[in-house]
Amino acid sequence: MPDNEFYAPDDIDLLRMENELLAFEVRFLKTRLGEPAKIPGSSTSLNRLGYLEEAERDLILLLHRLSGRPTGPVLRRTRSFRVLEQKYLHSPRPRSSSSPERLAYLEEAERDLILLLRRAFTSPFGKLLRRRKAFRTLEQRYL
Repeated sequence: MPDNEFYAPDDIDLLRMENELLAFEVRFLKTRLGEPAKIPGSSTSLNRLGYLEEAERDLILLLHRLSGRPTGPVLRRTRSFRVLEQKYLHSPRPRSSSSPERLAYLEEAERDLILLLRRAFTSPFGKLLRRRKAFRTLEQRYL
């Protein structure tokens, strides 16, 4: 193609671009209406993916808070807490938002958060934790 000519899309290119635009608009409108919009090539809805990413953020924040408290060294004595710290605070996480590995990672983070909250609220410190609004919010959201 010479330097002085511009690219002119043919009919197939125009149809492909229009199809991509329409698919994006459908996903946008479905999420705006509150319906679960599907990620192309996946059976997971965008709402579910957002919920799982929020659970991962809550787990990381909770681990930071628990490890930074004076009880952090006591918690680190248990193998399960050390594993959670290593997995979610010190190791890299999958970045691709649509990959099956990322989805599995997020689902596992949600399960780990639920288990950590159950253990925390059934421990002798459960009554103290329930006095804090942030912990009550996590309890209502995930338990």
